[in-house]
Amino acid sequence: MILALSRASLQNHVSFSVDLVHRDSIKSPLHNPSHTLDDKIHAAIRRSRSRAHYLQHAIASGQNVTPSSYDSNVTASPFEYLMTIKVGTPSRSIVVVADTGSDLIWTNCKPCQKCYKQNAPLFDPRSSSTYLDLSCNSNFCSDFPSDCENKQCHYSAQYGDGSTSSGTLAQETFIFDTSDGRTVGIRNIAFGCAHQSQGLFQPNMAGIVGLGGGSISLVSQLGSSVGKRFSYCLVPYSATKVSSKLSFGSNALFSDPKAQSTNLISGLSDTYYTISLSKITIGGLDIEASFNDIIIDSGTTLTLLYSETVDQIVAQLEEVIPLPKVNDPDLQLCYNVSDVQGRNVVFPDITYTFGTATVTLGSRNSFVTLNGKVCLAMSGSEPSADGSVIQIVGNIAQQDFHVGYDLGKRKVYFAPSDCTKL
Repeated sequence: MILALSRASLQNHVSFSVDLVHRDSIKSPLHNPSHTLDDKIHAAIRRSRSRAHYLQHAIASGQNVTPSSYDSNVTASPFEYLMTIKVGTPSRSIVVVADTGSDLIWTNCKPCQKCYKQNAPLFDPRSSSTYLDLSCNSNFCSDFPSDCENKQCHYSAQYGDGSTSSGTLAQETFIFDTSDGRTVGIRNIAFGCAHQSQGLFQPNMAGIVGLGGGSISLVSQLGSSVGKRFSYCLVPYSATKVSSKLSFGSNALFSDPKAQSTNLISGLSDTYYTISLSKITIGGLDIEASFNDIIIDSGTTLTLLYSETVDQIVAQLEEVIPLPKVNDPDLQLCYNVSDVQGRNVVFPDITYTFGTATVTLGSRNSFVTLNGKVCLAMSGSEPSADGSVIQIVGNIAQQDFHVGYDLGKRKVYFAPSDCTKL
C-alpha cells in the first residue's frame, strides 16, 4: 500500500529511510567486477579532484552547482551515491544520483530529441495522471534560472565539459520504497523533465536528485513535512553487501549522547552545507585553519583542505608514523606496509574542531589502504583567482558517522555509528 501525501498538507509527520548505494557496490548498476579495490579508489580520487574543481568554479562564478558553465576538464559524473525512486502515476522506477552538492531534481522524459543513451525506459509525462507543467508564475520558476515559452517554465543546465540537461520544470508524484518495507509517495515535487541531455552522463543513471540547501532541492521541498531534517549514514567501502541509509523526518533525529553538533553557516552558495573549521589536532599538536569555511559533501571521496594546511598535517604525520614512505600517483603521503606483519604500527587519530563540534577521526576515516601501502585520504586545495579556497569534508571521513542536518535550527550533527546496523 502506498502512503500518498501532498507537500502542502503535511506538518511534521513523515519519516522514512531509503537505501543509498555506492557506485562501486555490487548492488550498483555501475559495478564492474573486473576493477580491483585499487582501481576503484584511484578512480574515486580522480573524481574527487574533478568535483572539487567543478564546485570551486561554480562558487567563483556565483552560480549554483547544477547550471554552471565554465571551461575546464571536469566530467559530468563526479558522483558517488545512487538511489532508486519511482516517478508518476502509474509510477516508473529509475536509478538516480543522490547529490548533496546540487539542488535540481531531473530525469529524462519523452520526447527526448537529443538525449544520451539511457538504459532505462524514458519517463513519459503524457502517461502520468499526476504530471503538471509549472507555469512561469510559479515560485520554483522564479527561484531557479529558467525562461518561459508558451507560458511554460523551461530550465537549462550546462556542465563544465559541455554536457547539458534541459527541458520543462514540472510537478509530479515521487514514490520512495523505504528501508523498512513501506512505500511513501509525495505529491507535487518540482523537477526538471529533460527533453535534451547530452554529454558524459552514465547510461545506467536516469537523472539526479539534488539534496542541497537550495529552494528547489528535494530536502527543501519536503520542508516542514519532514521537520526540515534529514541524515545519512555511509557504510565503509569494505561493506559491499550492506547499503548506506538516507533518512528524513524523525528517522534523522539524534539521541546518541556521543553526537557533536555545530551551526551551519552562510557560505558562498545556498546549495552547499557549510560549517566553520577552526583547527586540526594530531598527537596534541594544533594546526590552525588558514581558511574556515568547509563544505560537507557526500559526493567527494577525499577530504580537501588548503594546500598549506595539508602540508602541515603531512609534516606532523611524518613525525609520528615510523614507516618508510612510498610514492603514489594520486596521493601526497603514503607508507609502505607490505613488511609490517607482527609490528604494532598505529596510525594516529585526526581531530577536527568544527565550531562547537569536536570530531575525532580514526585511521579508517583518515587513511585508505591500497596494495601494500596506506595513504592519507586528503588532498590540497589551491586558491582560485579570487583568492577563495574550497575545502570539503569528504565521504571517507564521514563513513560510519551518522551525519544529520536540522535545517530549521541550522545545525549539523556528527555521531559515530556502525552504519551497517542501521
